[in-house]
Amino acid sequence: MFSRARRDFEPFSLAGVLVLTSLFGLANALVRLTAGVNLALDDTKENIFTQKFSWGYLPDNPPLYEWILTLVQQATGPTLFSFLIVKYILMTITALFLFLAGRRLFRSEKWAALTVFSCLLLYQLGYNYHQAFTHSLVVIAAVAFSLWTLVRLVQQPTFPAYMLFGFSVGLGLLSKYNFTGFLAVMLLSGLLDRDIRKRLLNWPMLGAMGLAALIAMPHFLWVQDNQALFVSYVANKLGQTDGGYFPRVGEGIGNTLVAVISFYLPFLLLAPGFFRGALTPSHLARLPEDHMMRLLERSSTLAFLLIMAGVFLFGISNVTERYVIPFFLPGFFWIMFLLKNAGTPERVRRWSRVLVGAALFLLFVRFIGVFYPGAPVCEDCQRWRPYAQILGEIRKAELDEQAVYIGYEENTAGNLRRLMPGAAVRSYNLLFYNPIEDRHADKPCYFVWSEELLGQPVEQKLRHITDQKDTLFVNAQWRHPMRPADWRQTQWGISPIPVTDPAYENLCTS
Repeated sequence: MFSRARRDFEPFSLAGVLVLTSLFGLANALVRLTAGVNLALDDTKENIFTQKFSWGYLPDNPPLYEWILTLVQQATGPTLFSFLIVKYILMTITALFLFLAGRRLFRSEKWAALTVFSCLLLYQLGYNYHQAFTHSLVVIAAVAFSLWTLVRLVQQPTFPAYMLFGFSVGLGLLSKYNFTGFLAVMLLSGLLDRDIRKRLLNWPMLGAMGLAALIAMPHFLWVQDNQALFVSYVANKLGQTDGGYFPRVGEGIGNTLVAVISFYLPFLLLAPGFFRGALTPSHLARLPEDHMMRLLERSSTLAFLLIMAGVFLFGISNVTERYVIPFFLPGFFWIMFLLKNAGTPERVRRWSRVLVGAALFLLFVRFIGVFYPGAPVCEDCQRWRPYAQILGEIRKAELDEQAVYIGYEENTAGNLRRLMPGAAVRSYNLLFYNPIEDRHADKPCYFVWSEELLGQPVEQKLRHITDQKDTLFVNAQWRHPMRPADWRQTQWGISPIPVTDPAYENLCTS
């Protein structure tokens, strides 16, 4: 029975893509769990935001990721497992829609599946996806979904197809703001094609855009209400506050070139060697005419021009590989189209073996990066910090685990929320987000701080709190199977904030 099942399993099919993507996700989740269940990087920040529903959280990102995470945490609690579940369900959804788009574009299930698997060799999708992504997880899935709906609309322009496209755009606008880059690139590319232009400039498309606007409107009204905070965060994130205009433009040009080239690596270093002649001018001249492929070809050029326009017009200096994913992911299908027309069965077999080897290699490298403590793999080694010992001391001191806890930095705050899901947890550097409700009104409030983790002494205006004689100190030993027992130590202080202190109203209530 099992041998027959193995013979019947077809990796280059929809079922094959979903099964193999899910298995790769499971393997990466297990690798992550080798470092324990601490939260690290942006996950700590996001764990603070899932305490209550809002139309907006971080001023520089829409709220769809937080909504999905909050929903999952109703079943899992604010734990690492919730983040892993969201990450790898979204990865499988991305693979699904990339496959569906590829099947329509290539008219081949095998090449659609090969396109999905080849994404392993795009560094941002094959490796960095598993390291640090949060909102980028959702925008990648939204781009895959919208790409499929757009291809479907062009090929079968029915009213339901337009509405599905509008729905996908609405979700995309709630995923991450750089989704607008994907939308602009694809629509502009389509308008340059006479046949596709007819599909885009009509009343059904106006209805689709209306639906998208309706879906995204509540969040953008929230942005309007928090405009100053939004502008400040976005300007800082895009590097618009870093020095003068001309130095920013120079840095932006360099970063754009690096981001564009590196986005397709190491794929473009390997693929031409296995599909010889696929990228030569003579091969390009022999390609069959295909309106959608021409659109995808133009999309990469337009993406580059749009980003450069942002650099010159707005002085944007911070252009990273992660930011450009929505701009350039559609163009990957055009490159795979070139390979398809130069592909032979033997070349495909060899390429498939390369992809299997790449998957195993990436898992091995990631295991080293997650499990090994210390340089050159990690400096802060957040995943190994002994946060659990804070909870142990809180319980020994019989402090209220459903009180209000103010973390001095978001890494401690996010892990306090993981350890004490009944508490109201804030981070001192994210005070614009306030999860404190009426049920916390009569609860005590504690300031949890570590000068080591923040990298500087406690602010002078908080010293009268941290210097109290009833501050509880936690001297926590780091533990790792590859390190001695006295490897490292971190000290936290847990300082009660008296109700009569002016800081109580600012930190513990409003």
